[in-house]
Amino acid sequence: MAISGIHLTCIGRGNFLLEPLRSLNIQDAGQLMQDIIALLQQGKGVQLYYDLNGLPVIDQVYYDWLDKLARICQTVNIKMICINMQPTAAFTLSSFLSRTPAFATALGVPD
Repeated sequence: MAISGIHLTCIGRGNFLLEPLRSLNIQDAGQLMQDIIALLQQGKGVQLYYDLNGLPVIDQVYYDWLDKLARICQTVNIKMICINMQPTAAFTLSSFLSRTPAFATALGVPD
């Protein structure tokens, strides 16, 4: 199943890499999350690495999307880790935090 707006790749041992494309439309977040979770479950996903490399700024809407996706991942025992976050994105994201986000962060995918 291909999901419009993202590139989802199995990188081994239950780890998946999600790369959002410029065409990602989070307006229908519910269906998008269902499709992502379905693919992760089919692939016996354990961790989802969400690549934020292409995002210089994270606004409230995108933060809500990340948080909801991470919480849904938690319900099916998948850990979401945001990687490659640019300093400007981290700075803007920090202004939205009122609680600890449901996702972890890392510089990149570990070797």
